Amino acid sequence: MSPRSSSVRVIQGGALSISLVACAALALACALGVAGPVAAATPAAMARPAKSPGPPAFSLEHAITLRQIQSPVWSSDGRRVAFVVNAPDTAENTTNQDLWLWAAPATTCRASPRHPKNDYSPSFSPGGDTLAFVSPRDSDEGKTSIWLLPLRGGEPWKLATFVESVADVRWSPDGRSIAYTMLDTLSRQAKDWKKKKWDQVVEDEIPQYNHLWVIDVASGKQTRVTSGKFMVSDPRWSPDSKSLAFTWNPTGAVDDGNLSDFAIVPAAGGPLRKLGALPEGGVVWSPDGRWLAWAGASDRAKHVEKTDLWIVPAAGGTPAKLTGSFDEDAFTPAWNASSDTLFFMSQRGASTRVASVARAGGTVTLGVDLDGETASAPVAGPRGRVVYVLSRWNEPAELRVADHAAAPSRAVSHVNADAAACAFGATRTVRWTSSDGVRVEGVLVRPAGAAGSSALKTLVLLHGGPYQSRYGIGFNSVAQFMAAHGYQVFMPNFRSSGGYGTTFMLRQRADWGGQDWRDVECGVDSLVKWGLADGNRLGVFGHSYGGYLSAWAITHTTRYDAAVVSAGAPDLAALWAQSDTHQYRAFEFEGMPWVSFDKWRRSSPIAFIERAKTPTLLLNGEADVRIPYPQAQQTYQSHKFLGVPAEFVHYPREGHGLREPRHRADWFARQVAWFDRWVK
Repeated sequence: MSPRSSSVRVIQGGALSISLVACAALALACALGVAGPVAAATPAAMARPAKSPGPPAFSLEHAITLRQIQSPVWSSDGRRVAFVVNAPDTAENTTNQDLWLWAAPATTCRASPRHPKNDYSPSFSPGGDTLAFVSPRDSDEGKTSIWLLPLRGGEPWKLATFVESVADVRWSPDGRSIAYTMLDTLSRQAKDWKKKKWDQVVEDEIPQYNHLWVIDVASGKQTRVTSGKFMVSDPRWSPDSKSLAFTWNPTGAVDDGNLSDFAIVPAAGGPLRKLGALPEGGVVWSPDGRWLAWAGASDRAKHVEKTDLWIVPAAGGTPAKLTGSFDEDAFTPAWNASSDTLFFMSQRGASTRVASVARAGGTVTLGVDLDGETASAPVAGPRGRVVYVLSRWNEPAELRVADHAAAPSRAVSHVNADAAACAFGATRTVRWTSSDGVRVEGVLVRPAGAAGSSALKTLVLLHGGPYQSRYGIGFNSVAQFMAAHGYQVFMPNFRSSGGYGTTFMLRQRADWGGQDWRDVECGVDSLVKWGLADGNRLGVFGHSYGGYLSAWAITHTTRYDAAVVSAGAPDLAALWAQSDTHQYRAFEFEGMPWVSFDKWRRSSPIAFIERAKTPTLLLNGEADVRIPYPQAQQTYQSHKFLGVPAEFVHYPREGHGLREPRHRADWFARQVAWFDRWVK
């Protein structure tokens, strides 16, 4: 899901967008093959809810053209921020990236000269007059190079020729060098074989490792800094430009995440030193260069664990945990200017607060409530300012700047202004008591203009993860899209969700479909009891773990009129081998499938599939390695032979999240059409 600047005409309702929505609607009506509301609907009706006076409803166009902001970086004088805006291009059915700039004290941002190919990984020169970035601008094969953009005027120019694609650009503080990562070069013979389609893949073989390089800006000389059988990512310069810290992993595989560490190496090359970290994000140098900090876990044998804030002297030593007594997860931190305090975002229920802790340790202090959801770690500038990406329930994500980490922030970008002008469903938190007496919270979105206490047809939206994930009071495009079509959306933060304490998050292992599902059902019961939800008009849906729980729902109750299982796994024992995450799931179920098979089966919806009666729509990417689409085939074929209404849609080229705008348009429209068909 990435966005793009050429889609401005799409958001404004240009012909290209209308064509995309119309095609999605017509294809959807034909695919469903029903004579009800879907087949009868015109393309325009499928595209948007009926118009009414006042702000427009949040439509399919708005949902698929939301822009995303990432990679904010400060200039060395603290006066500018460069960042990347991802925007979908519906005309080309692709996602592109452009560089944007904010300069103090402006309240708006501007885009750098636009290019049809991706520009990303910005990094300022120390003087602030040039911006380095990565792009395949001159390559027909997508090969990326380092480009330099003069900010006082002029066209970007390519710094050098590189033998392979580069990434992770970082300009040194002294301005002399730029660090980057680059894949090892394949042999000429291997390249020739690939061209001739001798491109068979040997499972777990690693033909190319990603390593750290430095280029001298003045001469263009390229120097390799690391070598060996390990992967390098996210390099960070020390303030004195003498060393580089980076993330180290032996394979780069998701399944080997618990083998990751941070390492430091001299910028000129030499032996590297690992820090003894188990990272959950990047490492951050203190401004005085004496310390490194990160968020991460502590036990490599565990795959579900609270994350804490850690520091270690840059000169070497044992990492120290700063947040051991803090009953929430810590995330990637930022230093204050004097290097004595660290700030991080803390999930507090459905909201987010800025937290701080002294470098020396002690009590964590909770600061300003952001009243929303952050999409990035805080990035500190040299003048004490902080930048991050934030959304609120009625405000799609924008870049925000605060004068210091504990101060209120202000939006300085308006890349989603068109969507922000829509009428949104009112959003609030609700709390109920679960089956074991524990208080549980969720987020409720009611359609715009709905009476405050009426019982509405309701869709239960279940989050992915599940650990540390949760629904907050930030902007949720899926919930708002469904609300614009007349549905109340209930998003329960069931057991294992973040923001409710460590005990709540570290639920009982091997309990998928257990207490988490009882939390959900008690929440739905409470909404019905309170007169907020119509118990006779209910739907359930979700993606990833939310898809799994939706598959669990249809095998354990018939209360839902319809379900959508998006990238949801019904057969956990089979998933262990099919997926890219083996060790985490074996940890969760206390053994490999042949060791603890009964536990795997007990939590697998496929074991109870004969109970299914609910009309179910199944959605999956064909290239999804997290939840491969044969999982969805099991549910679909089972429904088919059981005579239960079902439809299975799989999307070519797509992974665990859909990227192509046309597929995303279908994903949104098809779900609401399915619920319109069955939830009367």
